[in-house]
Amino acid sequence: MRKTCCLPAVTLILPLVWSLTGLSMLLAGEQANGPTDTAPADAWPMFRGSSSGSGRSAASLLPPLIEHWRRTIADAAFEAAPVIADGTIYIGDLDGTFHALALDTGATRWTFRSSAGFPGAAAISAGDPRRVVVGDADGLVRALDATTGTLLWEYRTDGEISGGPTIVGSDADGRVLVGSQDASLACLDLADGSLRWRLVTADQIRCSPTIAAGRACVAGCDGKLHLIEIASGEEKAAVPIDGPTGTTPAADDGRVFFGTEGGAFFAIDVTRGAVAWRAEPAANAMAYRSSAAIAGPAAVVGSRRKAVEAFSTADGKRLWRRPMRGRVDGSPVVVGSRAGRLLAIVGDTAGRIVALDTADGSVAWEFEAGDGFASSPAVAAGRLVMASEHGTIWCFREPPQTEPSAP
Repeated sequence: MRKTCCLPAVTLILPLVWSLTGLSMLLAGEQANGPTDTAPADAWPMFRGSSSGSGRSAASLLPPLIEHWRRTIADAAFEAAPVIADGTIYIGDLDGTFHALALDTGATRWTFRSSAGFPGAAAISAGDPRRVVVGDADGLVRALDATTGTLLWEYRTDGEISGGPTIVGSDADGRVLVGSQDASLACLDLADGSLRWRLVTADQIRCSPTIAAGRACVAGCDGKLHLIEIASGEEKAAVPIDGPTGTTPAADDGRVFFGTEGGAFFAIDVTRGAVAWRAEPAANAMAYRSSAAIAGPAAVVGSRRKAVEAFSTADGKRLWRRPMRGRVDGSPVVVGSRAGRLLAIVGDTAGRIVALDTADGSVAWEFEAGDGFASSPAVAAGRLVMASEHGTIWCFREPPQTEPSAP
């Protein structure tokens, strides 16, 4: 199970001077101060779908969903979320095997063995060759060829990689941002894994870096949201958030949204480097281990209080709360549905998967898996994929369309 924050470290900034002539081009497709960035309908290339951390897919799924296939992998346990591209699911298990599986059948395409498990999601690059970048529990970051699983490069940190990497750009101009429990955030060259810069904070980094308003946003176990210039690694602000967190911020319209171990939920203005609003913890508050997803005017998040909640992105008002049977440590994925409605899909530790209408929290679909989920969903190409704590991967789809009867 996921550990809590916080192992102290010494604060230190180690910028590396380097030239990145194409940085503005790299960021041209990333979120600035506009609407939510989404994952494409046919892929889920990183932990929260896109570098904005929004948890939002351009795909639509019309419930009720049906089981397309399931596969149990012997000796596996999954805490990492799956990622998907080109009809392939990529996911590492806690036993040290990284799997590439066919999205349509679940069949193995290749595996890669590590001496340590994979607690965090991978990230998939664009371009050729397509790379899959993933970190393990020993702090080793690897890039693998997405087609063959061949090792392309390695970069070593001194702590577990709990959060998935974030890839900005592609091919020769691409960069990989990855945090570590050694309290560092590294910026690596996508092509060869060479270090561009490294920033060290005062405590562990467990989240995936989010890109918002041209900055990398990292929520830390040191009780601060760090706002970092991508080109130089210079920290522009460190906003106090009253306690540690390991969740990945979700960006929308110049703000990022996330919860903390103390049960507070924040909106931070990235440009100003200041708190926009803070939703106070409830009297019996428990930690947020789930990362939020953006659904129009709502930020939807799972709670260890056995619930899924929605907050207004404008002012932090709690819009609704849907009780669950187990803790919700996984992070919701938001997809389109009927008549402009949005659905938030997530599983709990009691093995229940739900699709909730983000307008009011009503249940549009549910499935009893009988196996708990610490992992988060992935959606691509009309498929919903989830991986359980005991090694089972489920793939769901819409039911076949029936032709109307002839008159």
